[in-house]
Amino acid sequence: MPFSSIAQIARQITTRPTLAQVLLIAALIWAGIYLPGLGSVELKHEEPRRALPAVHMVATGDWLVPRVGEVPYLRKPPLLNWLIAGMFKLTGGRSEWAVRFPSVVATLVLALGIVTFGQAWLGRLGGLIAALFFLTNLAVLESGRLAELEAVYISLTGLALVIWLAQWSRGITGIRLWVWPSILLALGLLTKGPTHLIFFYGVIIPVMVWGKDLKLLVQPAHGLALLLMLLIFSLWAIPCSFAVGQHDPLGVWQFWIHQITSRASEGEAFRVQTWLLNFPQTLKNFLPWTPLLILLWTSRIEPRSVGVTEGIAPEWFRARAIFYGARLGMIITCLLMCLLPSGSPRYIYPLFVVPCLLLGQVFVQGKSNPLMDGYLQWWRWINAVLLAAASLAVLAIPFIAGINLGSLLGLVIGVGTMVLAWVTQCADTAGNAGNADIAGNANNADIAGNERERRERNEVREPIELAARAALITGLVFAAGMVTYGAGIVPRVDALTTNGFREVAARIRGTIPAGATLWVQENEYKPFWYYLEPEVRYFLSASDIPADARYFLLPETAARAFAADPRLADRHLSVIAQIVDGEKERFSVLEGDGEGARSKK
Repeated sequence: MPFSSIAQIARQITTRPTLAQVLLIAALIWAGIYLPGLGSVELKHEEPRRALPAVHMVATGDWLVPRVGEVPYLRKPPLLNWLIAGMFKLTGGRSEWAVRFPSVVATLVLALGIVTFGQAWLGRLGGLIAALFFLTNLAVLESGRLAELEAVYISLTGLALVIWLAQWSRGITGIRLWVWPSILLALGLLTKGPTHLIFFYGVIIPVMVWGKDLKLLVQPAHGLALLLMLLIFSLWAIPCSFAVGQHDPLGVWQFWIHQITSRASEGEAFRVQTWLLNFPQTLKNFLPWTPLLILLWTSRIEPRSVGVTEGIAPEWFRARAIFYGARLGMIITCLLMCLLPSGSPRYIYPLFVVPCLLLGQVFVQGKSNPLMDGYLQWWRWINAVLLAAASLAVLAIPFIAGINLGSLLGLVIGVGTMVLAWVTQCADTAGNAGNADIAGNANNADIAGNERERRERNEVREPIELAARAALITGLVFAAGMVTYGAGIVPRVDALTTNGFREVAARIRGTIPAGATLWVQENEYKPFWYYLEPEVRYFLSASDIPADARYFLLPETAARAFAADPRLADRHLSVIAQIVDGEKERFSVLEGDGEGARSKK
């Protein structure tokens, strides 16, 4: 396709796009950022803890009670475990890609939801800008590529909020306003508990106050929605509490309540330095868009029909209420979570969809001002610098990773992404130059009239178009960077990893015969357990071990006492290997001679 045609498409998309176009753009940029190298790096941080219950579910068919090893894991609800187990079933096996895919899909779902539902008061361009802000901030980039709870939690909370705001902006009331948010909030309960309700209600209540619609909270429809949310959660929680605590199901609920309340009162020892950094860390997590937040206080919102999807055109007071109310709710809830003695910037991640929506609204409905114009100008120049750096990085892929199918494919995709970004950047420059030419020919009465019309139109349109184009370029730069990372950096990192979870598990497995069952003492969770599966069984004490068990893994400090246990004397246990994991902890692999098993037959 000629560059001129690509430039025309870029200009059309950043002026009057169709819904299909903005959805496709958001999906392509998501794919470029979140899919490269997704399954090439071993599981890290808490990812194995999220994956192990899914392994147990697939192996035993028990999808009710999440377990790490053989012990019920009740600190978190099981929705993410269910999603990972479903991916194992769907793909026919276990892989890092399958473990992380639910998180990246959740990120995509919210990005598309922002575009689809956000157009109710933002218009399609505003929805696209907000979606690209969401896909490219550091907090979502960090959590969206990991098998952690945050990505799913952010998606469910954000989607519930976007749908509620879209429905309310149209003047919809009753059960239609609440039903879908309540279902999504129920799924949020099944992901990480009720903390997300603070962010949801912390935003919509100020919106209703600004919109003089607070009565919605006391209407029967809202009560029914809350009951529906609790009912959906109870469909899992009640059977699980009976399955785990057959004689004391209330004890399970007491444990869950303690887990929730302890977030605000317990945790690690209070450190003033860490606490004081909570708010700065939150601002850092929203980079690179943090500097734009000042526009939320310097721009005057003036809703217009231009830029709003045909036939929807929300009332001015509702659009203003969304902006000013959500802004107030964002500040209150953010400060609340940052000021908690045990608060953490990670707790605020579900709130990050709000500044994305508000910034999209600023560019759609905010009156142009010198600060906004200055930001757009600087943004264009920063994009040019990033484009140059990303282009060099893409061209370096074969030199970093060598010549192979993966690096060549990454090079082709990266070059294509950079071509689109450069053409869009040039279309931006050409469009500005064309506007200047029109203004320079104002001696012609007709052209002068067109110029006046253009100025009136561009008072509304130009900031939107420039912001949409700049956001699109930034998204493409991020995609090119992640393609470079996936195709060039990940293979080298993977090759240089010598003491990761996967390697530790491989060394342990190498000390026993292939296919042999390894019995692991379940005294403390270790991430490398995931890579020991599936021929693994877990025990807490010697009484849990069957007669035919032969190979055992224990911490070195516990191995001697275990081997000397009188209940295992007839097994003649001996240490056959010493293993050191990535945290410098030492483990012993023991073998029994099997005579105990034969003597009991």
